[in-house]
Order: sequence, then structure tokens, then C-alpha cells
Amino acid sequence: MRHLELGGYGEKLALDYFKSHGFLIKERNFRKKWGEIDIVAYDKKTKETVFIEVKTRLRDGSLAIEPEEELTTKKIQRLKRIILSYLSLKRLENQPWRFDFVAIELKDFQSKPIIRHYKDEFLEF
Repeated sequence: MRHLELGGYGEKLALDYFKSHGFLIKERNFRKKWGEIDIVAYDKKTKETVFIEVKTRLRDGSLAIEPEEELTTKKIQRLKRIILSYLSLKRLENQPWRFDFVAIELKDFQSKPIIRHYKDEFLEF
């Protein structure tokens, strides 16, 4: 499976996960020329806009890196910029928000995925 197909499948799994936990999905793949954020949602419980980055890896027996290792310093810098752009564009600068990270591992496409949700990951601004 190609990288983009795997990423899209992982994002669909993440969407289903967040919907089942009571989140309202506001946008998918919010893009600017310098990057994108996979999912923008609203957490009804905490009343926060949630920016969600999803990384998916297929565990096919090879020595693949963990999804968490994909959250590099360079990626974090792009995420900060895209989050600030979204907040400004939607006039949400003074509203509560947070950044969540989701790591998804798949053994194959028939088995149950392993989903690790890291809530309110600290991003220094």
C-alpha cells in the first residue's frame, strides 16, 4: 500500500475514533503552503478546538520506526504555524484549544488497529 493510501486510511480510523468519543469534526486536511493539519475537531466535553496530527504505520515484520518518531522538530514547527494560521483565519485566537497526536499501528488491514491518543501535547509557542 502506498504511503498516501496508508495515511488516508489512518486518518479515517482516527476520525471514527474521535467521533465515537463525542468530538465534532470541523475540518480535514486544513492546508496552507507551508503544511497541513490532519483533523480539526471540537471537543464538546472540554469545549476546546482540537488540532489533531495522525501518523500511521504498517507493522509488516520490518523494522519500521514508531509513529511517534515522525513528530520531529521540523514537523512541530510547521504544525505550530498552521495552528496559528487556522486560529487567526477563524478568529479563534482567544478561544481554548489544544494539540493532540494520534499514533496508529496496523498489522494488516483486517486486524484491529492499535490507536494511541496523546491528549494535549505540549507545544511551546
